[in-house]
Amino acid sequence: MREDFKPHLFIKNVHTSHSYTTPPSGGRGDANLPERNKNEHGYAILSSLNEIWGKYEQQIALRKENGLPTKEGEYITFTSARDNTLKIESLDSSGAVLLNVNTNIDTNQQIATVFIPEDKKNNFVDKVEKYINTNDGIKPRNQELIEKIDTVEISTVEYLWSSPIEFIPKESAIWCEIWLATEGQAIKPITNHLTEICTLFEIEFLDGVLEFPQRTIFIIKANHAQLNELIMSFGWIAEIRKTEELNNFWINQRISENNQWVDEALRITTFTKTNNFICILDTGINNGHSLIAPILDNPNLMTVEPGWGLNDSDGHGTSMAGVVAYGNLNAILENKNPIEIYHQLESVKILHPAYPNDRLKLPLITLDAVNRAIINNPDNNRIFCMAITTDFQVYFGKPSAYSSVIDRIIFGEGNDDKKLFVISAGNVRDEEDYKNYPESNLNSSTESPAQSWNAICVGAYTEKLLPNANTIANKFELSPYSRTSSSWDNSWPIKPEVVFEGGNRILLENGETEGHDDLEVLTTHRNALVHNFTTISATSSATAFASNFLAKLRNIYPNAWVETLRGLMIHSASWKDEMISQFQIDTTKKGDIQELLKIVGYGIPNLEKAIECKSNYLTFISEQIIQPYKLEGSDVKTNEIHYYEFPWPKDILESIGAEDVTMRVTLSYYIEPNPGEKGYSTKYSYQSCALKFHLIKPNETFNSFQVRTNKINQDNLKEALGKTTLDDNDYAKGSLSERWFYGSKNIFKGSIHSDFWKGSAADIASCNILAVYPLASGWWKQLKKQNKSNSQLRYSLIVSIETPENTIDIYTPIATQVAVENFIVV
Repeated sequence: MREDFKPHLFIKNVHTSHSYTTPPSGGRGDANLPERNKNEHGYAILSSLNEIWGKYEQQIALRKENGLPTKEGEYITFTSARDNTLKIESLDSSGAVLLNVNTNIDTNQQIATVFIPEDKKNNFVDKVEKYINTNDGIKPRNQELIEKIDTVEISTVEYLWSSPIEFIPKESAIWCEIWLATEGQAIKPITNHLTEICTLFEIEFLDGVLEFPQRTIFIIKANHAQLNELIMSFGWIAEIRKTEELNNFWINQRISENNQWVDEALRITTFTKTNNFICILDTGINNGHSLIAPILDNPNLMTVEPGWGLNDSDGHGTSMAGVVAYGNLNAILENKNPIEIYHQLESVKILHPAYPNDRLKLPLITLDAVNRAIINNPDNNRIFCMAITTDFQVYFGKPSAYSSVIDRIIFGEGNDDKKLFVISAGNVRDEEDYKNYPESNLNSSTESPAQSWNAICVGAYTEKLLPNANTIANKFELSPYSRTSSSWDNSWPIKPEVVFEGGNRILLENGETEGHDDLEVLTTHRNALVHNFTTISATSSATAFASNFLAKLRNIYPNAWVETLRGLMIHSASWKDEMISQFQIDTTKKGDIQELLKIVGYGIPNLEKAIECKSNYLTFISEQIIQPYKLEGSDVKTNEIHYYEFPWPKDILESIGAEDVTMRVTLSYYIEPNPGEKGYSTKYSYQSCALKFHLIKPNETFNSFQVRTNKINQDNLKEALGKTTLDDNDYAKGSLSERWFYGSKNIFKGSIHSDFWKGSAADIASCNILAVYPLASGWWKQLKKQNKSNSQLRYSLIVSIETPENTIDIYTPIATQVAVENFIVV
């Protein structure tokens, strides 16, 4: 470590915990109800229900007569009025089980499918009758529930199908995911019953299931008729999705061999064995390569299927390994400066080109691969690197079975089981798409499982140009290979979060494009007897670079939480001016900023900033545990808020007054997933909990800040003042949200939130107080029977100040005040 190295300041004892209640945000107002004639509408709904149950009884009798299995209840679909929603919570009650919620985009109608057990069928009928029988002149009972419903009908396969409708099977069978509603149920008897039904109707199925808090996923191969038999025989189906299949990324990569380069690279490199590992989940790695052998020992070669062998069956895994190990191999070979490598590799083979059907089990295979690596080396600190996505584009950003498994893997079984996972965003592959750059990239959605909330999704930009040829992208622009989340709904997380080098393509005079070795990334070849080197590109190379970045960061802070390492990468990232210009982004408009976030995330990470401070760049890190909720009687309520007061260089900042200073805040934590197409409203949220941060305003007092951010303090102030409501004279309302660059609506989604404020040094001098608190949402709070109300959540809070260069040293005086914990390798 250099003598002048300035580590980040890991701090304790700068926050206090207070009891917390969410401040009011305004009433819901009257429900937006369509105009209805009470009797006419009520009897129409009642008639539909009676018809449904009449058909149900006929169907049950007929199936029993033919010796076919039956279900004890019916799937029923409710559709709202146009431009309206349903009262979802009331449909998911009185014995009815809410299965899925979707929206018809063309008509803006909400569609909910429920399963009503036969012995509970009268409960909903009673609600309709009470609505009808309410005396005129009185608000009808159950008015909002009934009047928001437009139609009621028996559910078909189409209503349970939640992938894009064009993928629904017809005569030919396809692989499907059957999502079962198993909350609070013994799963084994349900899946055993399902396998019996599948066997009866000659439906192929895979062994193994994926279990989540409210859903269990079972994989089958069925056509439309077989799916129809399933829903007539079996009452546990919540939704049906198309199974995700693997991309065809097997590419021919080539470059001339040069043994002298390899010998020279080994001569200038020092390898230090530590427990800092990158675990590559891919096609295997051939560690006979001279550049790979020093960092990949034979015991660290693994496979999920012994019959596949340990070697690289394709070349992709070994190509990934070269970049993961060395980063920019060109720079090492050309500059010949001594380098040190402090990380090692592990390989788990999860793919073999000769066994395509096994790709259908990728969620289970990936879970198995992670477990094998941990069992093989339980003490290793590892970064999981996976440049594999499915060919099924993410549907508006919604979680898939695969991404949910990744989220569950990362969240782990406890605080000591959290993981660091890097996944590629997926590639644009077709020549026609390259010719339509960058519009095709904006229309090509990030692929599953990269929409995982907890994983770091990596997209690609490029600096690769050729001196005598035109290229598709200019320097620092989006790589032609990179997918984006531009087509996603705005409520889903920012993906990708970061971008690394992914290569470029030549643009020919006739409008065609072609690849070129010099526009790709140099790496190791799987067959060193034929070639030492080859090239790799697209989001594969970008993901490999990201993993190498994190390994270098972990080497400096080996004991830092994985939430911190992830946070530091995002915290250090920024946009290049060329990216802003390429997409004509007006940085004064939050809508424009949101668009670029969906294309390149937070931008290109800066390793120097991620690793260390400077005299004009000061970073605080706090790793804490919060209990978001608590159980009081029968209610689950928000529990605590953390208030931070950082040791600020206030005098120095005030002395440089009008100079621009940048303050950045990043909050990183992991969520426990709860997948299922249930609308993801407050009650049915995917995430276990959501956290936010809030910054004090310039010259605002701490007492005023507490009142503004905590209803308990508001209630205390009302009591002290003898008031029932507070006005503007009692405390400073408003949050000055406009000071933040990205904006709260853009960053407070997902499980990592980062924003910066460029203001005067004088203003930032008084803004050293910050709050971290939970939102009153998340299934830990809403799903009481899951018994998660007292669960705790780890988070990492990163706060930095950057002053103009050549100004007064802000680091040294603060570092002398702070006892830096033993997170720094000296």
